[in-house]
Amino acid sequence: MKKVLATLVAVATLISSALAGPLDEMLDADRDFAAMAKAKGVPAAFAAYAADDVRMFPEGGAPYQGRDKLIERFSTWPEGATLSWAPMDGVAASSGDFGYTWGTYVFTAQGEDGETSSYGKYVSIWRKDADGWKFIVDIGNAGPAPEQTD
Repeated sequence: MKKVLATLVAVATLISSALAGPLDEMLDADRDFAAMAKAKGVPAAFAAYAADDVRMFPEGGAPYQGRDKLIERFSTWPEGATLSWAPMDGVAASSGDFGYTWGTYVFTAQGEDGETSSYGKYVSIWRKDADGWKFIVDIGNAGPAPEQTD
């Protein structure tokens, strides 16, 4: 019985380790995506990390498809506006080439009364191809500001 239990634990550990690799890669891609948005601007980052067949679901707007359409939509990004986000977790398929990440975001822009921020949450669906991880779906919606901790 102890040998069977030990074997099951060993197999579960191997499977868990195998699946952690793609998830870690995908979370790193999402973090790199966020870092590029901070360093080079949101439009450049979205253009770089979007798959050609991306589908976008903007809050309050109609869904649209395609990297070219994404680039067109982001060409009107407000001057000085920022979008920062951090993935909280995700799930990777056992194939290692598909999955999703989710997290929270902060959008900051200049308004009539100075700088304003809005908060939300997102889900990005990712696919790994010859060029690495690219997001194929992005969905975001508003949420409350993070709770203050003292």
